[in-house]
Amino acid sequence: MTDPKAKIAARIKEAREWKGLTQVHMAQQLRVARQTYLDLETGKTEPKVRLLSEIAAITERPLTWFVYGDEGIEILESEYKEEIDRLLQYFSRLPHSARNVILQQSINLAGFMAEYTRALTQKDR
Repeated sequence: MTDPKAKIAARIKEAREWKGLTQVHMAQQLRVARQTYLDLETGKTEPKVRLLSEIAAITERPLTWFVYGDEGIEILESEYKEEIDRLLQYFSRLPHSARNVILQQSINLAGFMAEYTRALTQKDR
């Protein structure tokens, strides 16, 4: 399975099953039709970043995992461990309202970065 679209689709399904959720439940949580969600899992349609970030939140999987798989998680954990630990320490000191603002902005930034990365990847082909 070398097609990135197929890999993302398979990971969406894997994350849902790992969490023990039904397709109907996922569709309801995402506020889409069940067929629309099924199309995401089968790779018929590619999820927009906003939708993928919602799937990541529901299934409690890192957004990068859907794109890079376990390799992405391992890369993040090993290369940025000290920085991540320091950020988590600072983040935990913030008031709850500030955390929510930062999380929302992080989701927006992650979406932008994913789109940018995908555009670069497609450009190189």
